[in-house]
Amino acid sequence: LDEVESEFEVQHKKVIETDAKGGVRSKIPKGFPYVHADFSLGGGYAHVVENPHEFPRDFMQHTIAGMCELTVLDRAYGTREEYRRACETFKARFSEGFDWTQALKG
Repeated sequence: LDEVESEFEVQHKKVIETDAKGGVRSKIPKGFPYVHADFSLGGGYAHVVENPHEFPRDFMQHTIAGMCELTVLDRAYGTREEYRRACETFKARFSEGFDWTQALKG
């Protein structure tokens, strides 16, 4: 977010750190357009978007791909079947006995 800041008109603080307790709602006023990246319900980073009409729709997709040293054209799975199997495995791991709300109580 800091690296691309110069590309956009800015009047607000560049990057706002969020935490698990209050989340983005405690840091960004209601009604403000923003982008937010959250890491495992443990907090993340937010940025107020000054002009949403000029802000690229795929900004976060490119940002996360860049963090992973990928391009948005790179794919994690070679085929749809690989993707479907991975999704089913993921669902199975978290469907039984996993309560994500416990992370909010900490």
